[in-house]
Amino acid sequence: MFLDKVISVTLGAIFLLMLACEDPAAERSEAVAETHTRTLLDDPVFWDYAASSNLLQVQMAELAAKQGSTEHIRNLAREAADYHKQTLQQLKALVKKQEHIKLPIGLEGADKTLVQDFTLLEGEEFDLRYREFVLSTHNAQLNRYEEALTKADDQLTRDWIMDLRSHLRSKINLITQPDSVVMAAQ
Repeated sequence: MFLDKVISVTLGAIFLLMLACEDPAAERSEAVAETHTRTLLDDPVFWDYAASSNLLQVQMAELAAKQGSTEHIRNLAREAADYHKQTLQQLKALVKKQEHIKLPIGLEGADKTLVQDFTLLEGEEFDLRYREFVLSTHNAQLNRYEEALTKADDQLTRDWIMDLRSHLRSKINLITQPDSVVMAAQ
């Protein structure tokens, strides 16, 4: 009788240990499967970033179109303002069915301060700082959109990101060209 109790307790303990030592690989594969099915449309932080960065590009480009000291900078800025306004409209269309995503309607915080700081600049200093702004923000955006592309499951979102990445790369190439090279090409 005592032997039966020892066997029962031992088998119970083995059973509990087996449950406690469940295969961690099974848990990881479930987590990977869950991550894989998550789409970019479920990520309101990304869409807030995308809207905010395009709003900032529009504001800065409109300012550069007015205050740029060279025709090259003013032309780039006008094209940038038009492009980013269009991109914002496309972005709104992509997320309009996603009720949990609330897009910003204007600049706030550091972005607003940055635009205000740029209004104080003039001439070559403005052009130089605007070029630096475009390069730094476009490179940061390229990195963020590269990451987002891995999460974008639907084709419309993928196309939007691919178009935006292409635009950012071409503008980086254009803004790095000296005005003398641009003038010679025209």
